[in-house]
Amino acid sequence: MKVTELYYTYGDDTDMIEKKWLPDLQKKYPEAEWLRYDITIDELPVGKIVSEYSSNDLFAKGKVVVIRNADAKPAATEVLAEAIASNPIPGNALVLIGSGWNKTTRLGKLVKDKFIVKEFVLPELKPFDLLDALNSKNAGKVLNQSNKLFSSDYNALALYSLLCGHFSLLQQVKAREGQHPDNIARELTQHSFRIKKAQVANRYWSREQIASALKELAEVGKLIRTWQYDEQMLLQMSLIKLCL
Repeated sequence: MKVTELYYTYGDDTDMIEKKWLPDLQKKYPEAEWLRYDITIDELPVGKIVSEYSSNDLFAKGKVVVIRNADAKPAATEVLAEAIASNPIPGNALVLIGSGWNKTTRLGKLVKDKFIVKEFVLPELKPFDLLDALNSKNAGKVLNQSNKLFSSDYNALALYSLLCGHFSLLQQVKAREGQHPDNIARELTQHSFRIKKAQVANRYWSREQIASALKELAEVGKLIRTWQYDEQMLLQMSLIKLCL
């Protein structure tokens, strides 16, 4: 049976764990004393931690024990988890944070049986989904995809470079209208798949519009180099303008 105050969270999105999930959890225990350990730095004094977890405190309402990198030393963590899980105290909590969850170990099986588990994984970045939306000038999808990229810390300069390269390719392919995509691919040393995608995109973009887009991106590049503007804001404004 799951114990609602035993938590195991893991994944590669450490920012989400540290900046979002833990602060949200703190709201559930606003007056509790928090005891924090990192197994890669600290020893794990199991007996002392269990005693502190179990003892009453006149100045705090509850105890929350947080163990970072809990899967780095699974044997020690397992002893602690078993001790607390065998006698959980209402209002107190044990929080184990790991990089992964091995369900075949004794600790993994205990977590599966007793703990509330949450995984935090960085979303897969798909910048080419943004280009697909831009190809058809779908402003809503373009804005949505750019928000996803930026919320996942996709580098604004990397996106700027991607956009410049994309419109440069569209311009080169547009200049070779009527040619077979394989011939264009060999001439431009590009994969034929990219050429075929560019040919489809060019149904929505005239030569003048592509030239205007490259001019717009050049102006954005000048503004970015001044370091006076928010790069993400500049790019999103330009993306919307390009879809008009």
